[in-house]
Amino acid sequence: MNKPNRREFVKGLSGLTLGATLMPWACTTNLGKAGPYRMLGRTKEKVSLLCVGGFHMGKKDVSEEDAISIVRTAIDKGVNFLDNAWVYQDGRSEVRMGKALKDGYRKKVLVMSKLMARTVEEAKVQMETVLERFDLDSIDLMQFHAIGNEEGDVDAIYNNGLIEWAEDQRSQGIFKYIGFTGHVDPKVHLDMIERGYPWDTVQMPVNLMDIHNEVSFGKDVLDLAIENDIGIIAMKSNAGGRQSRSGAATAVEGLRYAMSQPVATVVSGMDSLEILDENLALFNEFEPMGDEERKGLLDKSKGLSARVEAYRHKSYRDGMMA
Repeated sequence: MNKPNRREFVKGLSGLTLGATLMPWACTTNLGKAGPYRMLGRTKEKVSLLCVGGFHMGKKDVSEEDAISIVRTAIDKGVNFLDNAWVYQDGRSEVRMGKALKDGYRKKVLVMSKLMARTVEEAKVQMETVLERFDLDSIDLMQFHAIGNEEGDVDAIYNNGLIEWAEDQRSQGIFKYIGFTGHVDPKVHLDMIERGYPWDTVQMPVNLMDIHNEVSFGKDVLDLAIENDIGIIAMKSNAGGRQSRSGAATAVEGLRYAMSQPVATVVSGMDSLEILDENLALFNEFEPMGDEERKGLLDKSKGLSARVEAYRHKSYRDGMMA
């Protein structure tokens, strides 16, 4: 029996609340006093709805002490999923997160990193560097990063031996799961999935702006990922800060909107304990956004996508990769 797609299911349950329609995919549970946990697709891992973003960990205006404190406080409060990437902040993000994982914290979390590699040789060097920075023998999830930043990225992943390399690394225990990310063009994500490899995860923007596009991550890619049992990792819930600056929604509203979608977890960049506390409050007291509130925010965000979604433009991408 074929699994109904999200649109068909939601249409059939149109009289229910948004939260109710999301439950079949979200597999939401609460463990102890912490916030909700959801199934990460076919991995069957239960991950916290809030994921600590790695990019902010290595910012020059964030001290190493504060970065470590943010990670450990989040873990102490129930967060069990950490984001990072080989390309973040010249490696400082991974080094600092690795230090935070000392003293028994590593065993409490799933750790990911992301590679910019488009050849096997690049992947080998980058993966070795990731492990060295983290001071770990293995991580939990490796994702091919920023697919769509350049033309030919999908061909490179599928045709340059990278999937075969990743499968070999997985067989050696270097990582458990294999995924991909991107924030430029949802059509590229669709291509990555439709070519047939059974990705464990996909990381992509989920916010109020994206949803207004004719083809969007939050509608089209999300639906296809659900149909293929791919764990959905949402990011850019505040569109890199531009969404809140546009007046369409506060950062907390943007995060709650993303959490209310059928995603496994939402990555949030946090460069202070104050922001962490704000996000933890939402995580621990999370209630899915109702239809009326969601519609109000969507109405306010109409017509702003082109200006707010700066991460789709090359100038922004070049800066983020620095």
